[in-house]
Amino acid sequence: MSSGSSHRTQEDSAKMQRIESHVEHYDVCFTAADLSEMSLTQAHFEDCEFTHVNFTSAVFSACKFINCVFTHCNLSLVDPSGTRFFGVHFHDCKLTGIDWTRAWWPDFYLDHEVHFSTSILNSGSFFGLRLHGVKMVGCKLIEVDFRECDLTGATLTECEMTGSHFHHTVLRGADLTESWHYAINIFNNSVEKARFSRQEAVCLLESLGIELVE
Repeated sequence: MSSGSSHRTQEDSAKMQRIESHVEHYDVCFTAADLSEMSLTQAHFEDCEFTHVNFTSAVFSACKFINCVFTHCNLSLVDPSGTRFFGVHFHDCKLTGIDWTRAWWPDFYLDHEVHFSTSILNSGSFFGLRLHGVKMVGCKLIEVDFRECDLTGATLTECEMTGSHFHHTVLRGADLTESWHYAINIFNNSVEKARFSRQEAVCLLESLGIELVE
């Protein structure tokens, strides 16, 4: 490859890596970028992929992420104010301390098709959100606020839920098999037709004041 071609390739790569406010990004791959504390306003991403991108403490203001995939990214402490997520998959990502209630979850969608797999969502808040069918598989959900959240038909499998909060939470038809360390009071949460692993379901009996003996 000539030096001129190499120079153009580097320029094209740099251009592809650029993320800007008030710009629509379609089918772009962003890789190995440090965008921590970045402020992004009204940016639109559709069919984009983010790999090894550091968004720590970034601010997403009125942005849209449609059918995007985040892999090995750090989005801890991101502020998603007014930002829309639809058809987004987070895989092997760190998403600690995010207040998801600040994002935009329009009522005309019951299922936002958001999927978290083998990711860390500790200390996040989904308080009061309606997230039918959300998928969290193999995730750490430590000290997460699910109070008053509607998780009808959600998949919350193989997750650690130590210290997570459930109160007036709707878990109808949700799948919590192979998850552990949750504390769910069956009197103040809706658990009809929810699925639990037998060995962990004994936690549900604590709200009944039942003592199990060998």
